[in-house]
Amino acid sequence: MRRLPVFVVLLAMLMLAAPVTAVADEGLASETAILAAEADGPVGPNPAERTAEDNPARELAGYEDRELPFHWGAAWILAFAGLVGLVLLGGLYQLLVRGPAQKSNS
Repeated sequence: MRRLPVFVVLLAMLMLAAPVTAVADEGLASETAILAAEADGPVGPNPAERTAEDNPARELAGYEDRELPFHWGAAWILAFAGLVGLVLLGGLYQLLVRGPAQKSNS
């Protein structure tokens, strides 16, 4: 019975959040439409190629090619951490929930 009030509170929060996000999205969409309607074409100079020798932002923005992107290492680390977390959660569930429930049934 304790779960019912929590469910009701979450449902009420969702019902209140839906109109607020709809109003916020509508305002953003109208501003975007106005900005898109005012623009006649590309404004400003064409950007330089990233590998061009005379591109001043080449050294500033780190355009030089790297041997191994950071994202590959981060993806493996996060995958390993997620797998360890799932194993730990499964073990804790077995120890704290399923084990005592099986002992009380027998």
